[in-house]
Amino acid sequence: MKEPRFGAPDEEFDELDFAKDALSRISIVAADLAARQKSCVAGCLAAKLWIARKSVDSADASQLPRLQRRLPKLIDDLERVCAWPHAPNAQHPILRSVINPGTYRSLQEAETRACKGISAFANGPPAVRDGYFKKLDQFSRAVMVVRYEESKEPATKMQIHDTDEYPPHVNSSLYSVLRAHSLCTCTSDCGSTGTGSVKRHPARLRLRDDIVKVDGCVAFDLLLSASPTAYDYWQDLQVRVTLKDKGKKSVKYMDGATKAPAPGRVERSKVISPGSLCSLVTAKLGSRICCRVQDPELHQLYDGSPIVQQVDPGPSISLRGILQTHRLSNRMKLVLAYIISRSFWQYYDSPWMGTKWTSDSIHFLREPVVDDDAPDVERGALYASSPYFVVEFSGEEADEFVEYCDSFSVIYRYPRLLALCILLLEIGRGESLSLEDHGSMEANLNSTWTLAKRLADKHKAWGDFDYPDYRKAVLNCLSRKLFEESSTTDQTRPEMDIFTRKAVVYKTVVQPLENLLKLLGFSDKLKTLDPIDSRGPGPLLAKPPPPALPTSSQGRDSSLSSQWLDKLANINSYICNLSRPSSTRRPVRIAILDTGYDDQAIFFQNLSRTRRIKQWRDWAENSETPVDENGHGTHTVALVMKVAPTADIYVARIAKDRTSLRGATGSIAEAIHWAATDCEADIISMSFGFQEEIPVISRAIDAAELHRDGKILFFAAASNSGANRKEAFPATHDSVISIRETNSNGAFSDSNPPVDPNGPIVLGTLGKDVPSAWLSNVDGEVARLGSSVATAVAAGVAAMVLMLATAGLADPKANLPPELAKLWTRRGMLAMLTRMSQNMGNRSYFISPVGFFSGKDSARIWNAMADVCVG
Repeated sequence: MKEPRFGAPDEEFDELDFAKDALSRISIVAADLAARQKSCVAGCLAAKLWIARKSVDSADASQLPRLQRRLPKLIDDLERVCAWPHAPNAQHPILRSVINPGTYRSLQEAETRACKGISAFANGPPAVRDGYFKKLDQFSRAVMVVRYEESKEPATKMQIHDTDEYPPHVNSSLYSVLRAHSLCTCTSDCGSTGTGSVKRHPARLRLRDDIVKVDGCVAFDLLLSASPTAYDYWQDLQVRVTLKDKGKKSVKYMDGATKAPAPGRVERSKVISPGSLCSLVTAKLGSRICCRVQDPELHQLYDGSPIVQQVDPGPSISLRGILQTHRLSNRMKLVLAYIISRSFWQYYDSPWMGTKWTSDSIHFLREPVVDDDAPDVERGALYASSPYFVVEFSGEEADEFVEYCDSFSVIYRYPRLLALCILLLEIGRGESLSLEDHGSMEANLNSTWTLAKRLADKHKAWGDFDYPDYRKAVLNCLSRKLFEESSTTDQTRPEMDIFTRKAVVYKTVVQPLENLLKLLGFSDKLKTLDPIDSRGPGPLLAKPPPPALPTSSQGRDSSLSSQWLDKLANINSYICNLSRPSSTRRPVRIAILDTGYDDQAIFFQNLSRTRRIKQWRDWAENSETPVDENGHGTHTVALVMKVAPTADIYVARIAKDRTSLRGATGSIAEAIHWAATDCEADIISMSFGFQEEIPVISRAIDAAELHRDGKILFFAAASNSGANRKEAFPATHDSVISIRETNSNGAFSDSNPPVDPNGPIVLGTLGKDVPSAWLSNVDGEVARLGSSVATAVAAGVAAMVLMLATAGLADPKANLPPELAKLWTRRGMLAMLTRMSQNMGNRSYFISPVGFFSGKDSARIWNAMADVCVG
């Protein structure tokens, strides 16, 4: 079923995202109104809306159905408040205009309408206000996470509802038939996948997120290697097992005859005797072989079908190998974890648990690339949505992978559940774990559980994979209390309660992961994942690779960029002269989150510059002295100081380089908090990006904006991947100003992400071949390009604007309106930067301070700034 959408047919919004944005934006509008009008009611409204937004963010995925039922009423009521005392429009025009304005003018108009409505509502009937506030409080409480331990449903009565489970005999029949028929008889030198002299063709069982039923049977997909050693051909095989137990297979009539049940049409078939499947696989028929299990026999169906599992020749690759050589996106991780968890639950009480479920037993096979436009590749693609289980029939392994450990002094007694936990940990963290063998099952259980618990509890261990519901599912696997309290049998024989534990696995692991996929909108797209990229879809430091040997000669473009920066220096001198009478006011503060800076570089040997750097914090290595091993941070810090030479600078080293940025999301969030609270920065520059939203960073930005009453500016790099990738995060965050790269004449680079023709305008500034400082082992400057460079320039330009506004507000002769303080907010600065920009076409605006300041005296400049803030 398609998830509900919100809005007009020509402008649809995801209802949940729309509600989040509406709560955030109207909360900020109400807070601004409360500050200007000294309105307690508006302040209370702002706080309650923000609490409601945070409640939605913290809601567990299992709360999604309840949340979706409440959202329409929430949105209707919020539109009613903004339109007060007039009747609200069913299409919610005010909220839609505030969230997705076509122009900055329309945004200002929408927020003005909302302010008028909120003001009228605040002065309206107290009973109406109190009733609405009560509804908001009820909403916030209703969508809060209900922890499993707080659920009123007794664990002993836990049932599985609406699951596509099939009878236990299906798994057992499949296992028995394959064990009997996978013996290799085609050659004398067949390899062995088991122990002793048993020789088999390697087989892979497809793990699925659903169950395929054909003619009253459950259909399983397998791949069998035609050769036990060469892997030159994988035979596509479908095995069907009837849903009816063989004990109920016939109906006896009065004459003594029996009639076998025929679910569906009767299809012609022949019996495959043990050993003959080997010759069938080696025939390499080029079609899918369909078989059906009838009692203990395996029947080959008469009709073949086109190959479904198209895979390239070659050995399969283990999940452990994938994690070592490839990088999975967050979406890939979630889909893979769900498929494995669901399959694990499906086979939990079957012989398929005789083989350990580990990152060594989960495999992938390369699939042909069918895209004609894709570049030629020697090897096929790997897909996270197509995992396989290695089919093995090892008698020795079965004794080790027991379901319950009945030994003394054992912390956790469920080896299978612990194995699933380790798999989920490895997938979520993006790296395999090396588990030490301590010589006994008891010692291994205790050691593995302790390691898993430590990693699951450690927030930073998850990097940018910040999904509380996923972590909760992992912790559920580790919960002794959860499985012990669910036991329905005699407490002296808990090892007998395997079926109840299987139900708990579904309720506390599989179902939460499924709900999480639905919440994120991934559940309908499990089969449409991109191939796993060996280079990784990880975070980008929004920059091209550094040159092997930077030189001081950077060519014509570098010279033009230098001239552009020199013109800014003249403007800064003018601003500095205006600011001298107001020297008692504190300078503008800029926090730079990057790879640090090299204080031994030539640029920083100027004492007047080093005095501008007020604080240093290192989250990468906790160094007390400035350090930069990459050069990117040094280039960024120096460039910001060139553009805004009188600003105070605060440097946060959040990563050593691009590769370590992926695991630094927690540090980035902490650095944002540090910059907003400890440093009280006016501007935070973030010259990095991720391909997906990082929740922990989003929350840090939201918290910083709330702490500063919206008076803080965030700048971030849009992306350098051109049309190949969308705009990066955090540039996509509602509170962040996204910056793109241009040359000195304002031409936008092809490396920028595509512009949405129906979206808001985009801003860009100088970012091509811009010279700035590098590491101390390089003489002179290095020219760099990219949206990260443009972000540093834009942050500096914003500081210039704030310095000029500070001077004007302090000058009584200027007589500037108090609304000029809006320049410290995202909305005000966006409007100002747009006013300073040249329209380059395609909804793209080039930030050009030179063009704005040229030919204007201070009065005209201040008047222009006032027009932006008041108009």
